[in-house]
Amino acid sequence: MNSLHGENLSLNELSLNEDLLRVFSSVFETYGLDIKRYKIAFMKRRLDRRMRILEIEDYLEYAMVLKKERPEFEELFTSLSINVTNFFRDPAVYDKFKLSVMPKILSALGQRDKIKVWSAGCASGEEAYSLAIMFIHAIGRTNNFDLEIIANDINKKAIEYAQIGRYSEKSIDTLPLDIIANHFQKIVDSENNVLYEVVPSTKNLVTFKVGDILSNDSKNVDVIFCRNVLIYYEKEAQELIVTKFYHCLKESSYLVLGMDETMLGRRCEKLFNPIMARERIYQKIAVPDNQKRMLSLI
Repeated sequence: MNSLHGENLSLNELSLNEDLLRVFSSVFETYGLDIKRYKIAFMKRRLDRRMRILEIEDYLEYAMVLKKERPEFEELFTSLSINVTNFFRDPAVYDKFKLSVMPKILSALGQRDKIKVWSAGCASGEEAYSLAIMFIHAIGRTNNFDLEIIANDINKKAIEYAQIGRYSEKSIDTLPLDIIANHFQKIVDSENNVLYEVVPSTKNLVTFKVGDILSNDSKNVDVIFCRNVLIYYEKEAQELIVTKFYHCLKESSYLVLGMDETMLGRRCEKLFNPIMARERIYQKIAVPDNQKRMLSLI
């Protein structure tokens, strides 16, 4: 079997490994999933992990398993979700957003407008609930503003976990005591584990959905948080996703990326202005009418 060397192989170089290419083609043709959007090194790690679990050493053999056994495809599909997350990850980003961006969002709203937030690639829900808590603290619970947070992920199990909203003591141990007191209730499960469940008044602000980013149909969004997701996609897929974000956002609204992600060097970098480059906070730029048609084709 050929081996795959390095972390930066492009899709065109997949011809170096016909076995791996057949796995991609097999999954795509059988289930309609375009796995080629993911970076080859990331995808190979996920394939290799599933093969080790099944004690399969040959990509062709695994391709046959994927074609015949849908449960195994679902396991592979689930493994593509990135579940490394925690509440208020990179606190400085949230602090800067709350201090400098939130007032602009609120001042731009009418008295009865709805604030729409999208947590794209939300994993097990910590980011979505962090956003709910941040906005509650900024606008208050008895305000005229209506808040809607949409959170999606391709991992069905992660979404189910997020919907339940119960987290370990370790998951919340870095949160301020007032946030824990106001947004979580301590419970003991059937196995005597101490858990902290998001209270209904906070939980009900978030709608969780199973699905990938490109299939989300949200419109007129005020801010999108998509942190530490793009780094796992090939450049062409990154372009598609960022352009998708552009079309989903209101004029002059905001996109927040992960600390290891940047808009620089992308074909669509002219769509967003890095208003806080260090924190990866971007603002949508108005595009002239004669260029909007071109954007719709991307």
